[in-house]
Amino acid sequence: MSQTLGTTRPRVPAGLYVEVQAFYAYQLPLLEDRKVEEFALTFTEDGVYAHAKDGWELTGREQLVTEMRKALPHYGTSIFRHWFDKLVIEERPDGTVAVAFRSLVSVTDEQGQVTFEPSATIHDELVRRDGELLTRRRTVRHDIPDPARYWSAKLD
Repeated sequence: MSQTLGTTRPRVPAGLYVEVQAFYAYQLPLLEDRKVEEFALTFTEDGVYAHAKDGWELTGREQLVTEMRKALPHYGTSIFRHWFDKLVIEERPDGTVAVAFRSLVSVTDEQGQVTFEPSATIHDELVRRDGELLTRRRTVRHDIPDPARYWSAKLD
């Protein structure tokens, strides 16, 4: 999927817009609740989760589950939440749905202190399987020049 949507402002039916919002309202809390297997099921069997600036990709549900399980201990007992808005949705002739949105992750520790992860732009390619939306490809592009450096310092 290209990293930009079309040059004209996409107009999508209200029903599709609401369906996409409902999909993310279901998908993102699964990860927040550390339900990585259920989160992976919101991707196609061969779905890809990629970080554009770091150049890494996770391919397939099994790899997604394995790597998410490794990453979750970074948060310890803190609660993290995904905040997303500015959805731009484009229904493509082949039936795929391209979505771009802005995302921010807040992290609340046991003392109530709130911090934020670097903001990001997410580009998703959604497809339908048995009438349900699934993510075929997600590309995360953080709004900092060197995400690998930021994360490596946080994970030490």
